[in-house]
Parts: sequence; structure tokens; C-alpha cells
Amino acid sequence: MFSKNNKKMIAERSAERTLKYGLVKLNVGLASVLLATGLTFAGGQAASADTVTTNTEAQTTEVAPGQNDATTEATETTNKADAATQTENQGLTKESATESLKDAKATQDKAQGEVAEATKNVEDATTVRNDAKDVEASAQKDLDASLQAKKDIPAATDKVKEDSAALDNARDDVDKAQDNTEVAREAENTAVVNENAAQEKVNAQQKTVDDLKPAADQATAAQNTAKAADDIVSDQAAIQKDTEDEANLQQVVKEAQTTVNNLVETARQAAETETQAVDALKKAKEAEVSAQTNVDATRTALKDATAQAEKDKAALEEAQKAGDAARATVKGWEDKIAQWQQFLVDEKDTSSSEHLNNLKKGIAAMKVRLGQAQDAVAEAQKAIDSALDIYGASRAKQTKAEETLTKANAALAIAKMSTAAAQTKEKAAAKSNAEAQAALEAGKAALEKSQAELASVQDKLAADKDKLAADQAKYNDLKAQNNFADDEDVAAAQAAVDEAQTAVDKVQPNVDKANHAVHAQEKVVKAAQAVVDEAQANLDAVSEKLAQWKQALVDEKDTATSYHLDNLKKGIKALTIRQGQAQDALKAAQENLANEQAKLAKFQAVQAKNQAALDSANEVLTNAKNTLADTEKKNADFKDALANTQAIKDYEAASTTLAEYQKELASAQEAVAKAETAFNEAQQKEDAAKAAYETAKETYLTDKAKLQDLEALAAKEDEYVVAFEQASDKLNEAQAALDEAQKALQDKNASLSVANGEVKYWEGVLAALESKPATSDEGTQTDKPDTGKTDQGAKDNDESGKTDQDAKDNDESGKTDQDAKDNDESGKTDQDVKDNDESGKTDQDVKDNNEPAKTADEDKVVVNDVKKVATTPEKKVEVKAIAKKAEAPKADTKAATLPQMGEKDNNEAAVVGLGLAGVAGALGLGVLNKKRS
Repeated sequence: MFSKNNKKMIAERSAERTLKYGLVKLNVGLASVLLATGLTFAGGQAASADTVTTNTEAQTTEVAPGQNDATTEATETTNKADAATQTENQGLTKESATESLKDAKATQDKAQGEVAEATKNVEDATTVRNDAKDVEASAQKDLDASLQAKKDIPAATDKVKEDSAALDNARDDVDKAQDNTEVAREAENTAVVNENAAQEKVNAQQKTVDDLKPAADQATAAQNTAKAADDIVSDQAAIQKDTEDEANLQQVVKEAQTTVNNLVETARQAAETETQAVDALKKAKEAEVSAQTNVDATRTALKDATAQAEKDKAALEEAQKAGDAARATVKGWEDKIAQWQQFLVDEKDTSSSEHLNNLKKGIAAMKVRLGQAQDAVAEAQKAIDSALDIYGASRAKQTKAEETLTKANAALAIAKMSTAAAQTKEKAAAKSNAEAQAALEAGKAALEKSQAELASVQDKLAADKDKLAADQAKYNDLKAQNNFADDEDVAAAQAAVDEAQTAVDKVQPNVDKANHAVHAQEKVVKAAQAVVDEAQANLDAVSEKLAQWKQALVDEKDTATSYHLDNLKKGIKALTIRQGQAQDALKAAQENLANEQAKLAKFQAVQAKNQAALDSANEVLTNAKNTLADTEKKNADFKDALANTQAIKDYEAASTTLAEYQKELASAQEAVAKAETAFNEAQQKEDAAKAAYETAKETYLTDKAKLQDLEALAAKEDEYVVAFEQASDKLNEAQAALDEAQKALQDKNASLSVANGEVKYWEGVLAALESKPATSDEGTQTDKPDTGKTDQGAKDNDESGKTDQDAKDNDESGKTDQDAKDNDESGKTDQDVKDNDESGKTDQDVKDNNEPAKTADEDKVVVNDVKKVATTPEKKVEVKAIAKKAEAPKADTKAATLPQMGEKDNNEAAVVGLGLAGVAGALGLGVLNKKRS
């Protein structure tokens, strides 16, 4: 624990830590084991130098990056070359060496378990340390925020005070603006009161004027209308004689007009005929267009069917290509199997048994692949059969679409022939219409000549009628403008009512007859519709059953008997015939329904026409009656207005008084406008003051809230300091635990390395004992021919020939369990260097690979060349060892003694071996130790 004011300590605790590394010192036990191992290997080398004189060429070794202990391998290779003499002098036996190796491997397994457990402890401690570091960082962040808040409080306090003063000033401004607004409002109210008083006087007088104006206007209009009526009577008497002369000439014009009317009717009929021909031609062209559309749709369907057929054909070809490829694969595997079988026959007497076994295994694997390829051929053939069926169905659809297109083209040809016939009729009707139009033009010329003669006679009558027309127009305008009617208007309205009633009585019987015909035809259409519904239901039932049978045929195609399938096909054929019959019946019923509906439409058209005529006649009658009532009222109003002369005088007096009151109102309205302007200005100033007040208030509240937040955050300073100190203590504890776990892991790794060295040592000793030649009183006996496998190699359970040590390697590249835990980039231990052959041979296998028999001929041993090529993920390793002839010592040669006993002057070799072993142990067992700065 430390004070919250100890900024230096806080900064040091929260700073980033830098990791440092160094070598761990070797303890006494580890040093003694390394020393004993080095002395043993060095002593064995010296002993073998006294016993057997061997000239060995230097080994050429190319090592991949993962093989980092070539020195040790070279030493072991030399030790194993003369291990027989060494083990004999030490008094070791195969049984004792095997027991020692077993104990060493047990120790090694135990060490590997302890290393795994220590690694797990390191990982757990690292996780705890990282969590503690995150907690400390979070606590540091909270503490920094609290300290910064404490610094910001004075400035925030000053800002809140400034905001409070500004808020008070804004509140004073609002009060002043409200007072000014109230004064302006009172002035405006006073002006409005004065305006309302003047407006009331004007309104009252205006009402008086408005009340008098209708009567005055009516009286004036009635007088003007009566004067216009007198002028009309004078004009009518003047033109009476001119009208009689005009009547005679009009008779002549009428006869000419009758002739023209007859010609117009003839031309109308010709035009109607031409219109009908044009309509018929239009329908024929529409039928042709419909037929052409059907052809286009059929062509599109044919195009789609053709495209689908091409697509299915392409799919069939792809399936065939896949089948050819599968068959080619089968042929390739068959050829390769035959080739390997020939290799097996050719190399039967020359290759090793392992190579022959590998050939047999490869042939077996290829036969499996051949079986898979044959299965793929069968699957491809099924796909070809399926694609062939699909393509056949597509071709059938394409053929059907072609037949449909042929029928559509035939229908189009018939439609074109109908269009040509309609065009011929249309041309003939156009010719007849042209001739009728020519005759009509001639009749119109004769009529115009008669009308010209009438016009010359009417020139005199026109001058008299002009004055009458002007007076009549004036009279009519006055009546229309003032809504008056005279006695003649009443009589004309009554005549119109009588005429409209007659028209209604004439049309009513036709309406009743048309209604009866429509009701009867509706019953016929209903019966025809029932027949269509029945035919449709029958067709739906047959179609549904046909679809069910077709689906049954598809579903039971692979499961039902051929007899059942034939029955289904026969049933489908019969249902198809029934479906066609049902379709024909439905078509006939639909055509009958269409005919009856057409008749009903015609009856309904007649009904609508008669009803429209009746409605029109009733409307005319109603309008006539309304007009009669309105005319009678207008006639009474006209007579009353003509008698009322006092109304004109009263209206003129009231209008004068209204003008004076309107002047007073204009003066009051001007005063109100000025008061309103002053009030609006005061109101705008008040709104601006209120807006400024709200802004100042919002600023004050915001800054006050920020100050409160800063004070709350600063108040938590002690709490955050305690939390930070606790987090720092926990981080220190976690770091200490992690250091302890890493130190334990270093110790376990060191123990594992020692155990690995001991296992390798006893493996070498055991290999030397197993390869030692047998001896007798007669001399050195001939060893049995070696088949290329040592006793150690015979223990290999892996198919590729790995040793027990190799069997523990889980990585394909030859990693041991320890390699997997140490995450070495090269993935190879010292043992992996020796086991780097991917085929799984051990070092012993390398030296004993295809080792020929050793022959005791005059105490000489001949060893053939040995070559081993090992493939790793990084690089190939080639080791070439050539052992030349060496003279073996006689049976009675004096036994060599160990250099450790001081009986031979070969301590130099022991020193060199000890030095190499020490360097290798220091590099292999030294681990990195990280320290916190």
C-alpha cells in the first residue's frame, strides 16, 4: 500500500513492463549427470581406440535447420562403432541394459508429464496476470478521470456563477418587455372599441339601405319593363304586313329544304353503310392481329422448348463426358496396378522385403481407388440415363410446339383472307357514299338559290324586324335581369307543361314492353349459365382424375408391375378422351350462353334507350311544371313592383345617411391599424427577451449539471485510489505466481532433458550389445546375415517402421511430445535429428540398413557401404558412411583398459568428449528466464 499522492509510484506501477531474458544456472545434480555422461562417451571412444584399429572417412552430413545437435550425433555414431568392446569391459549384459533403459524411459515419461503440468500452470498464471493487468489499467483510468475532474471544478464553478448572473439579467429584460406590451395592448383595445362603435352604426344603416334596396330596384325595373313592352306592341303592328309577304317566300324555301333533307338522309345511309364496312374491316384486322399474336406466342413457346431441349442435350453431353472421364480414370488405375504388379515381379529377387511389402500395399491401395473409380463410372452411367430421359421429354415438348405453330399459321392465313374480303366491301361502300355526297351537294345548291331569292324579298322585312328585335331584346333583358314575367310568358309555360305530359304518355308503353322482354331473356340466360356450370364441373372432375392417374403412373413407375402400369396408361387414355368430350360440351354451352347474353344485351340496350327517353320526358315535364310555377310568381312580382313608387324615394334618403357613417368608420379603422402596429412591435420584443431568457436558463442548467458531475467524480478519488492500489497488489501477486510457475517449468524441462540423455545413452548401450559378434574358443564365428533390422527395429509397431520412441511422436514430421510442448519452430529434438527419415528408420536402422554378413576371415571384418536419405519438411538429409576394412585383434590380444583408470595415455580424447557433452547440455538445457524491469 502507498499514498494516493505518491504520483511517482503510481506512474511506475502503471508503466509498460519490458521482459528480459537470461540463462538459468545449472544446479549440482544436473552438472554431475552431464559430467558422468561425457566421461562415459569419452571413455568408450578411448577404449574402442585401443581395441580395434578402424580408419573411418569423414561423414558428409547436410542438416536441415531443425537438426541442431550434429555434434552429439557424430559422437554417438563413433561410440556405437566400438560399443561392443566398451560394454564388455564394463561388465554390462543385454538384460541389465534393457532394464536400465526401461527405468530411464519411465523416468522420461514421468518428466514429460511433469513438464506438461508445469506448462499448464504457466498458461493459467499468465491468464491470471493478464486479467490483473487489465483490472489495474481500468482502475488507473478511473483514478485519472477523478483527478482531472478535481482540477476542472473551479473553472466550472466560475462558469455557473456567470450563467446565473446572465439569467437574472435576462429575467429583468423579460419583465420590462411584458410591461411595454401590456401598455400597447390597452391602447389597441381602446382603438378597437371605437372602431366597433363606428362599425355598428354603419352596419345598422347598411341594413336599412339593404332592406329598402330590393323594393326600390324592383319598382324601377318594373317601370322600365312596362315602357319596353309598349315599344314592342308598336313594332309588332308595323311588321304585320311584312310577315305575310315573307310567308309566301318561305313556302318556296321549305320545298327546296325538303329535297335537301331527302338527299341528306340518302347520304347518311350511304355513310352508315361505309361506317359498317369500316367496322367490319377493323374487326377482321383485329382477328388477324389476334391470330398473329397467337402465332408469335406459339413461336416463343417453340423457341423456349427448343432452348430447353438444347440445354438438356448439353446436360446429356456433359454427363457423357463425365462418364468418359470416369472410365478413363478406371483405365488409368488398371494400367498403374498392372505396372506396379510388373514391378513386383521384376524386383522380387532384387529388392528388400520392406520395398516389396510397400509395393503390395500400394497395389492394394490402388485397387481400392480402382473400386471407387468403378463406382463413379456406375454413378456416371445413371446420370447419363437420367439426362437421356429428360432430353427425350424435352424433344417431345418441342415437337408438340411445332404442331401448335402449324395450326396457328393456318388460322392466321384464314384471318388474312377475311381481312381482304372486308377491304373489298369497304371500298364499295366508300364509292356509294361518295356518289350520295355528290347528289347532296347538288340539292344544297338548289336550296341556296331559293334562299337567295327569299333573302331579297326579306330585305324590306328585315328593316322592320330590326327595331322589333331591339325592343324585344331590351324587354327580355329587363325581364331576365329583374326576374319578371308577363301574361304571355305564363301562357307559354302552361303550353310547355301540356306538351311534356303528352310526351310522357307516349313513351311509357314502350318502356313497359322493353322491361317485359328483358325479364324473359334474363331467365333464358340463367338457364344457359347453369348448363355451362355443369359442363365446367364435369370437365374439372375428369381433369382432376386424369392428373391423379398421371401422377400415379409417375410415382409407381419403378415399383408397380407392368400390368398395373398398362392399366394406368389405358385409363389415362380413356380419361383423355373424356376430357376432350367434356371440353367440347363446355365450349358449346359457353357459345350458347354467349348468344343468349348477346340477346339480353340487345334487349337491355332497348330497355335503357326507352327508359332514358321516359326519364328525359319526365324531366322535361318536371322542368315545365317548375317553370310554370316560377313564371306565375314572376308575373305577380312584376305587377306588385309596378305599383310600388314610394320605395324609390325611401331608398335614396337612406343611402345618403350611410355615406356619412362610412366616413366616420374609416377614421376609426386607421387609428386601430396604428395601435396594432405598436402592439406587434412590443410583442416581438417580449418574445425576443423570453427566447434569450430560455437560452440563458438552458446554459445555466447544463453548466450546473456538468459541475455536479465533476464534483461527484472528484468525490470518488479516495475510492479509486484504493481500487488502484488493490489492483496493483493483485498484479504483483499474479506476476510473482507467474515467475514461480516459469521457474518450475525450467526445472522440469531440465529434468526432462537429463532423462532424454539417459534414454539415449542406454539405447546406444543396448544397440551395441545386440550388435556384438559371438565368440568361441576357436575364434570369431561368422554372424548370421542381417536382414536390415536390428532387435530394436524389430520392436517397431508402426507400419512405416518407427521405433518405440518414434511411436510417441505425434507430429508427422517426427516431433516428440516434448517438441509439441516447447513449440520449437524447427519441430525437432536431438532424437528427431536421428529419426528424421520419413520412412521411420532409427539410427540403428541407418547403420544396420541392409547390413551384409560379417565374415571372420583371418580376423578381418568387412562392412559394406551404407546410405540413408531422410526427408524433412525443410530439407533432405543425406548421410554417407563408408567403413573400410579393419584388422580385428587376435583372441589373445591384451584387453584394453578404460582411460578413467589412468592406465592409458589417452585422456585427451576424454577431455574432448567431456567438453562436447558440456556444451551440448548447456545449449539444450538452458532456458529463458524473464524478469520484470
